Amino acid sequence: MAENESNIAYLFKKLADGTASKEELAAYFELTKDNSLDDKITALMQAELKNNATPEIQDTERIDRVYNNIEAAIRVQQPAIEKSNYPFFKRWAAAAAILIVAGGLFYYSQNKPSKNNTQLVANDVAPGQHTATLTLANGQKIVLSNAATGQIAKQAGVSIAKTTNGRVVYTVAGNGDAETGQLNTLSTAKGETYQVNLPDGTQVWLNAASSLTYPARFVGADRKVKLIGEAYFEVAKDKSHPFKVTTNTQEVTVLGTHFNINAYSDETAVATTLLEGSVKVASNTNTEIIKPGQQTLTTARGITINNNPIIEGITDWKDGDFALNNQNFKTAMRKIARWYDVEIIYDASIPDTMQAGGWISRNNNISAILKLIESSGQVHFKVEGRRILVRK
Repeated sequence: MAENESNIAYLFKKLADGTASKEELAAYFELTKDNSLDDKITALMQAELKNNATPEIQDTERIDRVYNNIEAAIRVQQPAIEKSNYPFFKRWAAAAAILIVAGGLFYYSQNKPSKNNTQLVANDVAPGQHTATLTLANGQKIVLSNAATGQIAKQAGVSIAKTTNGRVVYTVAGNGDAETGQLNTLSTAKGETYQVNLPDGTQVWLNAASSLTYPARFVGADRKVKLIGEAYFEVAKDKSHPFKVTTNTQEVTVLGTHFNINAYSDETAVATTLLEGSVKVASNTNTEIIKPGQQTLTTARGITINNNPIIEGITDWKDGDFALNNQNFKTAMRKIARWYDVEIIYDASIPDTMQAGGWISRNNNISAILKLIESSGQVHFKVEGRRILVRK
């Protein structure tokens, strides 16, 4: 343990200075797989900020240099990352790069608060919650934050329970009346998120302002669910019974895989992003099969394939984060609006092509998110109740 801590400190320093060899980069990122080193890596990043940014004077050139060095290291290691399919690495690599620069800006703004930052804190909005509403086939509605742990319902020979870690789990408990096709719906409002284990073992994470409709028990040739909004799926493998996700404009068919679907009505396209396995996306007469690391974008004009989606910015919500680097600013603000249940109002000076940036936990109040974005110098925010005014 002590040896690993010493090695990670040595390698992080070389990484930040831009002097690490390719072999040293590989060794550093291999060590990030060790969960016990999380606190050590965080401490190294914080030390880097304290050594190179002060409330009075920010060494912006040094911070920029560190940021560029780490981003370059990530690019060098990217092929190995994709082959290993190790999501923990992706998160820490992004955090290491972004916290060095964005964290320095936070340190400065928190120690020298502007009048506008004071206003943001005074009119703060708390983050969303881990809750949802479960609607059973008979119309009964269960607000899951109010439900006790343990069995909450039973239908079609299936036990429905709420676990201690806050998810709904369906367990086949007997033969039941399997032909009834009883449908359940798990729905979240703005500012809510939840997880469900479906009766076939498939795990689904449901984002804010979304709903998933599914049978209490899968019967027949396929396993079909309907999605409104956004969800991340880890589908249980069953070659004999394809898993199908339908939205208003497309149908996704898989056998067993990990993927994310963003089907919000206020987005320009339905985005299906594949992390593992293979999926077939069909819309009208168009059909595309994609590989891990690809994304389909479905519109009224058909389906197009994006070969280079930024995965961290797509699945960040599932991990409890906002990863906004290289995202369209207004797209990022829609994500924020759904989680904090706020309305975004733009001044005419805000262009549609502006980019966002930064990484921060979704567990923060909205003031922390807005201060991070403001630190870029591109925009300023004013909070009025649950309305966020954006101006240059």
